[in-house]
Amino acid sequence: MTIQKKKKKKMEEGKRNGVFCVTTTKMMTMMMDKRLVVVTRAHNNNTNNNNKEEEEEQQKLLYKFWEDSERLAILGLWFSLLAVATFVAPKTVGSFDADLIAQLVSSPFQGQVNPLFEALFNSLGVVPMVYACLLVPGGGEKQPKLQPKFFVGASFALGFFALGPYLIARTPVINGVKKSDLGFITKNILESKINALLLTAFSGFLYFWAFSHVFDAAVVSEFVTLLTKQSTLACVSTCDLIVLSLVMKTAIQEDLQRRSSSLSSSASSDVNPLFYLLPVLGPSLYLLTRPELEE
Repeated sequence: MTIQKKKKKKMEEGKRNGVFCVTTTKMMTMMMDKRLVVVTRAHNNNTNNNNKEEEEEQQKLLYKFWEDSERLAILGLWFSLLAVATFVAPKTVGSFDADLIAQLVSSPFQGQVNPLFEALFNSLGVVPMVYACLLVPGGGEKQPKLQPKFFVGASFALGFFALGPYLIARTPVINGVKKSDLGFITKNILESKINALLLTAFSGFLYFWAFSHVFDAAVVSEFVTLLTKQSTLACVSTCDLIVLSLVMKTAIQEDLQRRSSSLSSSASSDVNPLFYLLPVLGPSLYLLTRPELEE
């Protein structure tokens, strides 16, 4: 009996040891699985962080515009405008241009200045504002090397001479732009439909002002003389507006792509040719109809 009890006791101890080993093995397996999950998550987080850092580093690098034929064309237009201003435009005698500006400011749309040039000159106030609405939302932290607000601000006085370098060298910013991340002025003025409506209304008035005089042969002759013989300001301003209008498409296209995530799947992200082929008024209409940025 004693021997049988001892055997039975040993068998019970063996079972307990076996259960303990199995339990211990299961616990170790669970711990290893948990560690593997933690390591995997940490690896994924590091990978995501590295991807974000790579994206940020890429955004900080200047755009290789010399590899982009469209940017090279804009560069050619910039040098062409500079050549016109330096070698082609008539040399103003005395204070003619200064007096012209004084009349434009003191007596707007009173017939004191050639109506065609007056419409053109005022258009150079509308177009930089349109560019501000198109370019500034893609600036800020997304474009640390080149801040569009400085170039756009200078363009109100210097036109394409100031804006051209930014249009040539900027890095396109398509993704990650949300309305909630924009500054106060950008969010409440540059993104405002009221601002777009005012620009469109004033652009329409400038068209009306110009077309109501364009069939007057004396007005047209005076404008041609002003442009070719009397005023550096008139010649350079006319060429400036032409160039700013020619390169408008690229800015509108980029802005629309930036907003494409808010478009319905059936909506097209192609730019309506009306928006860039109709100078001044077309881009203003685009601002009035463009989709909102994501919040």
